[in-house]
Amino acid sequence: MREKKPDIIYSEPVKEIMGNPPSGILRWGNLVLLSVFILFIIFAWIIKYPDTIPAPVEITTVNPPATLVTKITGRIRYLYVEDKDSVYSGQLLAVMETTASVEEIELLKKTIDAINRPEETEYSQLPHLSQLGELQNVYAGFLKNLSDLTSYLSNDYYGNKIISLTAEIDAIGEYMNRLKVKEKLFTDNRRLEANKYRRDSLLFINKVIPESEYEKSHQALIRNNIELQQVRLDFSEKSIEMAGKDQMLRDYRIKRIEEKEKLFAVLNESFLNLQAQIKIWENTYLLRSPFDGFVTFTRYWNENQVVTKDDPVLNVVPHETGSYLGRINLKMQRSGKVKPGQKVNIKLSSYPYLEYGMVRGIIKTKSLVPSGDTYVIEIDLPDGLTTLYGTKLEFTQNMSGTAEIITEDLRLLQKLINPFRYLISINKE
Repeated sequence: MREKKPDIIYSEPVKEIMGNPPSGILRWGNLVLLSVFILFIIFAWIIKYPDTIPAPVEITTVNPPATLVTKITGRIRYLYVEDKDSVYSGQLLAVMETTASVEEIELLKKTIDAINRPEETEYSQLPHLSQLGELQNVYAGFLKNLSDLTSYLSNDYYGNKIISLTAEIDAIGEYMNRLKVKEKLFTDNRRLEANKYRRDSLLFINKVIPESEYEKSHQALIRNNIELQQVRLDFSEKSIEMAGKDQMLRDYRIKRIEEKEKLFAVLNESFLNLQAQIKIWENTYLLRSPFDGFVTFTRYWNENQVVTKDDPVLNVVPHETGSYLGRINLKMQRSGKVKPGQKVNIKLSSYPYLEYGMVRGIIKTKSLVPSGDTYVIEIDLPDGLTTLYGTKLEFTQNMSGTAEIITEDLRLLQKLINPFRYLISINKE
């Protein structure tokens, strides 16, 4: 059988305290809780919790280095520079393997660049080149077209035809002028013969002269009319011949101009094609410095080494790199919140941010149209590579890291309230 515990009997003062806690303790407890809550609200309003968008970033300069890559797979025929060599703009740095002679290509380029009007170029002034590789046929075509034009201008087939025809037209004109003079004489003579015939007719009617005299007068008038008509017929025939000669002269002049312009056009086309092919050849086989700077190799290269197409052979770093800037390829997700002028905290991979600090930047530009599914964003670095700790970092080209774009500087209280606002808006719908 279970033993019954004895009842505990409390004194009257204890019963009074346990049954009715003092009101002072309750008031102070509520006051403490209210103060804690108010302090929490105040600190939640004061403390700002930035809304950030992370993205990979690359640090470069306004004048970035140029990477020279090969357009073909082949051997390096000539390598004229070494690592850290200073170079000038346009300097020839390397030549890929080619069947052409670099010296002859350079001579050809120099010759072509000196030509302003190819139609005025003398064939004999152009060099004889036989080691142009794939440019040999192009250069030969240009020489042939120049030779055709030179031969045409020297022979001047239509020009000679025009000279000969012009002489014939002048002779016909001279002859027609003489026919006009002859026609006038015959016309005057006809008038005299007609007057004589009228007088003889009256005399014959009046039996003053015999019939034979009258007939002689009549025959003379008829003969004069025949001769006058023959002169006029000759003049008409020469006029027709003159018109034909004039038309032929115009045709010759038109053909002369057309043939000349055709040869000019063919020559100019071959000249422009030669210029274009030289540029293509240079872009394919030659590596030139795009600006003043110094050379740096990412790999060790030497002559006769095989290089694959699109492989970087060397880099040229400009002497004047300009100010630093960052570039971000930002995915489209949440990109609408990113705007120029927003602050950016950059954590560089080569400098741990807890040890060196972060670099502060400001968004300078954002591309208006995405490239694929990303926007290109440029970041200005007003303090250069000086971190928020005051540490100045050493720059190397294409430094990478993570950028935190501060889109909104929200208060902690707003961050706590926003989820409830979202739930309320969902319930309203």
